This record gives sequence, C-alpha cells and structure tokens, in this order.
Amino acid sequence: MPKITAISYVFSLLFYAMGYLKTLVIKNSVAGQVNTYDFTMNASLAISYFVFAIVLAVIGSLFLYLKKSRDRGILKKNAKLRVQLRNSQYGFDLSRKIS
Repeated sequence: MPKITAISYVFSLLFYAMGYLKTLVIKNSVAGQVNTYDFTMNASLAISYFVFAIVLAVIGSLFLYLKKSRDRGILKKNAKLRVQLRNSQYGFDLSRKIS
C-alpha cells in the first residue's frame, strides 16, 4: 500500500470522527436551549468534516488503484517478454513462419 494511501485513509478516519463528534454536540444541544448560530456552525462543521472524509477516502483509493494498475501493466509486459525469450530459445520465430 502506498504511503499516500495510508495517510489519506488515516486522515479520512480522523475527519469522520470529528464530524461524528460534531453531530453528537448537535444532538445534545437539541435537548436544551439552542442558539441558532451555534447550531448552524456545528452543522456546517459536521458536514464539512464528512465531506473531507469522503474526499480523502476517494483520493487514497485513487492512488491505490493507480499503483495496482501500474503494477499489473508491468507484470503483463514482463510476461510478454518472457514468452518472447522462451520462443527464441527454441528457435521459433513468428515472423519467419508467417512469411
């Protein structure tokens, strides 16, 4: 796993936890007297924390996908090279056979 993926996943969990704590603040304040400004600030902070968590998770997944696809591409190229080397060891040449 790339380091950037691990870091973005950890920060995603951190922002998710912070958003969850803000929703708990909203939930506890509903029982008592609520100041509209405080409620709006806590709600917008909770939403922004959840959005940051989603964005960081997507970025981490993108880097993981790019690394895996790049590794698969390198493996496919190595497999083609091995087939070419194996065929040349036995004197089998496709260009001679076709023409």
